[in-house]
Amino acid sequence: MTFLDIAMVCTLIAVFAILVTPRVRGNTAWAATVTPLASIIGSGFLVSVPLMASAIGVWAIAAVVTLTGLAYLVGGAIRYNIRYAEPLLEGAEPGHVIKSVETVSQIVLIGAYFISVSYYLVLLAAFGMKLLGYTDPNLGKVVATVIVSAICLVGAVRGLHGVEKAETFTVSANLAAITALLVSLLIFGLALPSGYSWTAALQEKHTFDWDTLRFLMGLLIIVQGFETTRFMGDLYDADTRISAMRRAQISSSLVYLAFFILAVPLYPLFTSSTDVAAFIEVVRHVSPWLPFVVAGGAIASQFSAAVADSIGGSGLISETTHKYVNARHAYILIGAVSLLVIWATDVVSIVALASRAFALFYAMQCMVAVFVARRRGEQGRVALFGALAAVAFAVALLGIPAGG
Repeated sequence: MTFLDIAMVCTLIAVFAILVTPRVRGNTAWAATVTPLASIIGSGFLVSVPLMASAIGVWAIAAVVTLTGLAYLVGGAIRYNIRYAEPLLEGAEPGHVIKSVETVSQIVLIGAYFISVSYYLVLLAAFGMKLLGYTDPNLGKVVATVIVSAICLVGAVRGLHGVEKAETFTVSANLAAITALLVSLLIFGLALPSGYSWTAALQEKHTFDWDTLRFLMGLLIIVQGFETTRFMGDLYDADTRISAMRRAQISSSLVYLAFFILAVPLYPLFTSSTDVAAFIEVVRHVSPWLPFVVAGGAIASQFSAAVADSIGGSGLISETTHKYVNARHAYILIGAVSLLVIWATDVVSIVALASRAFALFYAMQCMVAVFVARRRGEQGRVALFGALAAVAFAVALLGIPAGG
């Protein structure tokens, strides 16, 4: 084994061992932060570089800064809602404008959950198939179909909360794998082998036009997940959730930025025909062991996220329908819609579709913040949240997958 391989394995083991210790798992601040942090990083960490590097080259660094910055601002609106909207919603009568917009946003979120379950499991299949050397997209759809059917069947018959208990270990495995990946890229970049360069990506020409901007809008899903703290009120108070979301967004933004910078020598390996799981193949150039580490963490992360969104979606359906549809029956509905999405689209289209669904939810949450800020007489915030709502609506309407 090379020094890089030894460092990668040691980092993987050390980080995982630290994250699963009772002291870390029992820390309230960490427990509140790890859910949104893992959701953000798990949502599209590995698909982001292949798609953006192949489309816009080194400009991908500026693009990810813009996306994470936009997500942080939208997160500010949701943090504002945690602080000021939630107390209003508790006592609001049916038909109250803020209550009505919040209800619509929850209905939109149900649709987003349907798509996100498909998204996570299609990515899981893509990573697994790429690792095994299979490229047939239909085979990936079959794998995703089997998994989503199994998850929703177990959910309908027994509930998924037993499976959810494994989240602590899957999240820890994914965060450890990502740390090991960043350490490996850093060592690789400090002593680049012959044939690699930090400047080669600068020499590539890329066209930045209207379709490119719409494609970047379709990648909003890669920073999705911070909103989960909005629905953790039964576990944590407002201050804890607000701090947790802020820490998760800042930390994940720094991780994304480091990832995009450290991967620059690999950018020329991503072409216009690159698929979402291409990073699994490309990291073989860094270490022959790295694809297994990265794919293992990604697969665990995607499965955990799919289970979490299935649970969240079923609970939200039950709550929104006033238990007319109970949580277990909701799993059947989630499974049916998820299978429809899987077979009616391709994996790149699901990325854009999921982005648009969550963008619409963010737009509605920004509108909730607008009405609350107006009620409080904060005109500056009304303007800011209104502008964010407009941007989110634009992403929902205009986002497109890679290649149009």
